[in-house]
Amino acid sequence: VVAIISVAAGDDVPDFSCATSVAATRALGSNSPGNPYHEPLAALFAGDDAIEKKRQQISARNKDKTACRNEVSAMVARHMIIDKMLHRAVSLSEPHGPRQVVILGAGFDSRANRFATHLPVNKWFEIDLPAPQIYKQQVLRKSGVVDPENLVRLPLDLNSGDFVKALEEAGWDPTAPTLYILEGLVYYFSTEKVVALLKSIPCVPRSRIVVSVVERSLQRAFARYGIDAWSTNYELLRSAGALRLKNYKLRQTLLTALPNRFGLGVFVTRPPFGTWWIRLMYNFHVPCERVLEYEAI
Repeated sequence: VVAIISVAAGDDVPDFSCATSVAATRALGSNSPGNPYHEPLAALFAGDDAIEKKRQQISARNKDKTACRNEVSAMVARHMIIDKMLHRAVSLSEPHGPRQVVILGAGFDSRANRFATHLPVNKWFEIDLPAPQIYKQQVLRKSGVVDPENLVRLPLDLNSGDFVKALEEAGWDPTAPTLYILEGLVYYFSTEKVVALLKSIPCVPRSRIVVSVVERSLQRAFARYGIDAWSTNYELLRSAGALRLKNYKLRQTLLTALPNRFGLGVFVTRPPFGTWWIRLMYNFHVPCERVLEYEAI
């Protein structure tokens, strides 16, 4: 599982290799046979080169593995799970549910563009650093994609900026329920920063928070390759009390590595280390990420 990394505005040459890799994975998942997931904009953000590179990587890893028609990567499964939570939270069957959606660390998220005409959302807010925001808008304009009128993009560094103040200045209603989405974001921050970020999210009755958190087991698996991509994990955050949110109750927790979740056969790529038993346990029992959904009390 790789989450979107936003690039600091001061970089001379922004590097979106990680973001485009994520988008390429979603694009391939969108085109896989029998998969209900559909995200046409992912291919635009990724580009042909990144998609072909990702296709070759997946093919090389799974050359001895037979995939089911509805099989998707854990990353795509995470995205689908959050889509489902979004639909349930703001659907017309929830007349008092949130009608504002705030996506923190939006990266190449396309939910506002995909769902603007399908969901009763009054206002969408995407918050991220300036560089990915600019690149994203350039790609969409070049492809003739028009943003919905109720979408506001806010360039802000979540490490130092006050996102609540920025939202208020951009027309966000602090008295109305809001759905906050933090996908592929918090594990790039220190545990202390995550605690502060989650505490700073306002609490209005019927508001919701959806946050994805990487598992320690996956972090350790990546470390075997010498990849130290993440600053924290679920166990560290739980121990620090970061996941016990004041005035919010935990509605549900879903794991992206569990099979048949939402009718999907979710798989974890087999690592090239350990005995056959370790490999078997990794494929079927080691979760990649947790997606936690909270509701304001």
